[in-house]
Amino acid sequence: MSKNDAKLDKVTVMDAVDLYIFTDKEAKHQDTITVIVQDRQALLIDTAFPRYSQRVKAELEEQRIEPKIIVLSHYHGDHASGCSVFSGCDIYVSEYYELSYNNCRVFEPQYTFIPPTQLIREGDQLAFGDFKLKFLHSPGHSQCSIITQVTGSILHVGDLIMMTKDKKASLPFISDGGNFAEHIKSLELVKKLDPEIIVVPHGGMVDNKEDIGKMVDDRVYYLEKTSSSYGTLPLPACLKGDISEYDYLEFHDTNLMRLLQ
Repeated sequence: MSKNDAKLDKVTVMDAVDLYIFTDKEAKHQDTITVIVQDRQALLIDTAFPRYSQRVKAELEEQRIEPKIIVLSHYHGDHASGCSVFSGCDIYVSEYYELSYNNCRVFEPQYTFIPPTQLIREGDQLAFGDFKLKFLHSPGHSQCSIITQVTGSILHVGDLIMMTKDKKASLPFISDGGNFAEHIKSLELVKKLDPEIIVVPHGGMVDNKEDIGKMVDDRVYYLEKTSSSYGTLPLPACLKGDISEYDYLEFHDTNLMRLLQ
């Protein structure tokens, strides 16, 4: 399976809210584009890579639906590079986007990165047809991470939580500009908001509250154990559960670098 032939699954979260989930045989994770449709116009949360955005755009065109707004959970290439496919859209990004945006332009020159047209601030809201979106600053994975609350019961959590395509837990990842303490605080916010459903860009949809709570608790446990020990504990001692239940273990080395900076 080539990168352009990734398997596409379309999953309905609720009426007018669909996930376009791309699974590449060569990758351990999935990439998800969330699409909300109202009156033949579309709002997208994240755009993944251009090769995936092109397929979503083609399907929307077939249905005569016009993409109008893009919301980015954070400005990393696997979430933002597909913006280049959707010319003319308003692009909403956290007001703290610049570090990640500049890093993308330097480290991923194969893509065209589009600057935002609208900056999101804590607590901002956006009406889109019958939907009201609320944006909550949720740093930790990156400085510019945001949670998007859709209709109160659905949370798009960005990369605060990640899974593999086999639904194994990915270790949290602290990117440039990210922070352990902020990541913990943002995960605790997810739990406080008590969502019915979370959308995980690398992992799809989780609609069981018990599972959501466990996912948050397991990741907070890792972050707290790692940070409180200043990296002196071996990785298995920082995990809630057996190490075999986790993937992307290589993230741990990068996380330790961030912790000691």
